[in-house]
Amino acid sequence: MKRSTPEWELYERMIAQMIANQSSTNYCVTPNARLVGRISGRSRQIDVLIDLRHDTDNSERIIVDAKKRNRKIGVTEVEAFRGLMEDVGASHGILVSPSGYTQSAEKRAQATVSIRLVPLDRLMDFDPSTWPKCKAKNCKNGRIFWDGYPELSMPPITLRKSGLVQSHDKPFVHYVGKCDRCGKFHVQCLTCGELFSVDESNEDDFGQQCRCKPLWFWIASIEEDEQGFQSAELHVVFLNTGKIITTDRRSLQ
Repeated sequence: MKRSTPEWELYERMIAQMIANQSSTNYCVTPNARLVGRISGRSRQIDVLIDLRHDTDNSERIIVDAKKRNRKIGVTEVEAFRGLMEDVGASHGILVSPSGYTQSAEKRAQATVSIRLVPLDRLMDFDPSTWPKCKAKNCKNGRIFWDGYPELSMPPITLRKSGLVQSHDKPFVHYVGKCDRCGKFHVQCLTCGELFSVDESNEDDFGQQCRCKPLWFWIASIEEDEQGFQSAELHVVFLNTGKIITTDRRSLQ
């Protein structure tokens, strides 16, 4: 991102990064998400979306609205947010503001909405322009938001060299995340440093590997939960066992 990025957008990205840093690895975080409303049928913009990472299950969905404004959050904002939660099937919601909230807003929030105070001075040390650029085609100004760090281990390998036999277990750590503009998944191997995007809409994609050529590959797909709601999912597939692990998700409905 350039320094001309609106401050409200920087605030949203900062809140997303804070949540990703504090969340359990069982959850994945998507900034600037788009969901089709189940009641309205309209595309709804979500500042920060939190979903289960490893399962096609949207029953524990949490949405976050980061309101960068000078006045306190009032009861009207809480009621509108509760309507958004109902439309996108969120079980809980978080309203974030640098200016606090009124007593009536706190009463209206009840158990399903949390209201948090995050001051603007936190932005002083936040610079999303340092995030890697999106590798997806036709994406402009997108930056990669990392929200997971899976460590994958290669099974023991036996090497015969100069008459010596060596067996060792080699770990590979990867970053997984998605673009904060187009939402495409990205993977980076920390062993060789290669960074690539994985497109869930490309049916001809038979999987990608980094230069290390480990015993697994990455592929993305569109999946449905039990209610028929769709999610884009990033998977790692192990060549030796056929085991598949979902490492990241981006809900679509």
